[in-house]
Amino acid sequence: MHLDQQTIAVVMMVFFCSTLIIAAGLVFALRACEAGRLWAFGHVLVSAAGLALAISAASGTGQLGTLGALAFVAGWLLIYRGVRVYYGVPANAAALAAAGVIVLGLTAATSGMPDGQQMVLRIVYGLLALVSLATFATLARAGRGRRSIGAPLVLVASLVHLATQLAGFSHAMSLPVAGGAPLTLFFAGPAGSAWVLAPLIATLLGLFGFTVMAMEQIVAHNESGARMDALTGLLNRGALEMSALSLVARWQRDGQALSCLVIDIDYFKQVNDTFGHHAGDAVLREVAHALDNSRRASDVAGRYGGEEFCILCPHTDEQQASALANRILRKVRAIELPAGHGHASVSIGVAQLRGGAGSKEALWRLLFADADRALYHAKEHGRDRYVLASSMAAPAAASALPAPLLEPEPDLAG
Repeated sequence: MHLDQQTIAVVMMVFFCSTLIIAAGLVFALRACEAGRLWAFGHVLVSAAGLALAISAASGTGQLGTLGALAFVAGWLLIYRGVRVYYGVPANAAALAAAGVIVLGLTAATSGMPDGQQMVLRIVYGLLALVSLATFATLARAGRGRRSIGAPLVLVASLVHLATQLAGFSHAMSLPVAGGAPLTLFFAGPAGSAWVLAPLIATLLGLFGFTVMAMEQIVAHNESGARMDALTGLLNRGALEMSALSLVARWQRDGQALSCLVIDIDYFKQVNDTFGHHAGDAVLREVAHALDNSRRASDVAGRYGGEEFCILCPHTDEQQASALANRILRKVRAIELPAGHGHASVSIGVAQLRGGAGSKEALWRLLFADADRALYHAKEHGRDRYVLASSMAAPAAASALPAPLLEPEPDLAG
């Protein structure tokens, strides 16, 4: 099936006017996602370039077509960078910018030659094929660890683009030095080929796929923000309690040990009163970082409120949880307080869920209350230590307390 040049130009104009409007809207809709912004800006450039090429094909303005080809390359380089950002791969912005500058230089150098149009097509098709291959490879390799509804659509679109660009490059190489059949960047064959529709459909498919991927990331980020404490990066109280109920329900099913650590920063009010709330926030973040680095991957850590934290340890008895408490004490002691006023410290209560009838909510409240009582016992007996809830019931509870290596307390009374 062959189409005349004017029909192809009209199809391209209508198509790229539509995608330009869509992409321009997505620039605002996806502004909360870095990869989404890159994809949206990239598609704005691609659509504007396609529109320029369509006008060039209809009017025979070669200069406009060359500018459109360069904008097309710049757009796809932005889209490829967005893929790398989305998957956390180094973006290589300098390398991509260098590729764009090289194409610009080669295009300028060849534009005055007798076969300048064919040379531009070869350069642009070759680079676009490399970008499509790199995009496909990045999606296929990095996407294994992150499922996305939109990624398969983008994979298919990248393959179609790659096939089209390779065919276009091959056709451009076969053209005579001058006077060859006209060729645009959107179909692989002589003017009039209906294959123009394949890359247009692939562009629309890719635009939709990238939009879905960006929206998935925005939704995931919003859900994460609703679960995370903004200051410390740990779970907030609501998310912590939801995790606790889930772990207690699992304990009810399989009977595996479940322990809880309740942690409170010593003398935190004095830190706030003496150095200000910004300094207090910095100490909170440092302590949260120490907790996060001390726990195992299976442990659940959250900020319960104020300067109090909680860690839930599935498949862990009270004695095993005491090893975690010791690690936390050592890490927190390394945190310097403002103005050289000593080091931070925490008091920790450790409790294990022992059993009893009742709902998971009641069992969670019982576990937390046991650990909280042990925490206050640690504070009453000198701070900078942990206490096991089970030791409080023993006759010689005081002698059962561990003897941590205490450093000089901060020069803060209270």
